[in-house]
Amino acid sequence: MTDEDWPTRIDRLLKGQHGLATRRDLLRVAPVGVVDGYVASGRLRRVFPHVYTARGNPATGDRRLRAAVLCAGAPALLSHTTALAVHGVREHTGPVHLTIDETRRRAGNRDLAVHRRVDLATADRTSVRGLPVTTLADSLVDSWPLLPRAERRPVLVDAVRDRGVDAGALHRAAARRPNIGGHRELVVAVDLVADGVRSELEALGVLRVFRHPSLPRSRGQLAVRCPDGITRHHDRAWEEAMLAVELDGAAFHTSPERRADDLARDALFATMGWLVLRFTYAEVLRDPDGVRAKVLAVYRTRVSQLRTA
Repeated sequence: MTDEDWPTRIDRLLKGQHGLATRRDLLRVAPVGVVDGYVASGRLRRVFPHVYTARGNPATGDRRLRAAVLCAGAPALLSHTTALAVHGVREHTGPVHLTIDETRRRAGNRDLAVHRRVDLATADRTSVRGLPVTTLADSLVDSWPLLPRAERRPVLVDAVRDRGVDAGALHRAAARRPNIGGHRELVVAVDLVADGVRSELEALGVLRVFRHPSLPRSRGQLAVRCPDGITRHHDRAWEEAMLAVELDGAAFHTSPERRADDLARDALFATMGWLVLRFTYAEVLRDPDGVRAKVLAVYRTRVSQLRTA
């Protein structure tokens, strides 16, 4: 075998593996001296321990993630905040997070965070762009203590609303992690989405206003079939009083078109016997007692009216 054959063989190996190869892979196609020489000269560049790419290949994006999986060895799953990035929930920052079986020993470093899981063999998993990754429900739960506190619940709520994450899957994932940091707050957040909460404003409204003992239990995202054949949803609703509450975000006062749509929607529900109350983000935050008092007063009046009708 001539020296000129090694570049061809190494290049073919890299091209067949997304531009990556472990040291063991390299030693299958070239002698140890050649491999070490390539590494020393920079023709092969280390991405993670024992994982290399060719000089000039950017070890970023999915290539970096694939290199991390190769470094850990199978079975391994991209997890935690890395998995959230793979699922497209948020941008990836910091080290690559991987989960391996509890029985294995693999050291992490500044760029690679290695987690161990006792039930990895039977754990739910999926594949995104050919990358082995934990399911979005598991990823959200695993990431909970790693996210800034202010982001935790909004990220979870948005994933349920925009990506159809099942609240039951979140409950099961949270139950498997009883010792995770912030578990109590996590369970409350999962309970909120199970109750129909689909925005951070709704979450604040439910926690500060609608779950107060003075108010009867309400339902979130109640589906109502309208005369035009369209099913619409109330943010919160008391069916026995045919009373609904809609929570309007910060853009409420700055969009005449949105205001007109909301008024038309409320008028449609009025033709069906529903009364819709609207509150803004500022009202819920600044005066939860006042909002609660208004809702309770209208609720009592509505119940009385419907009983005598």
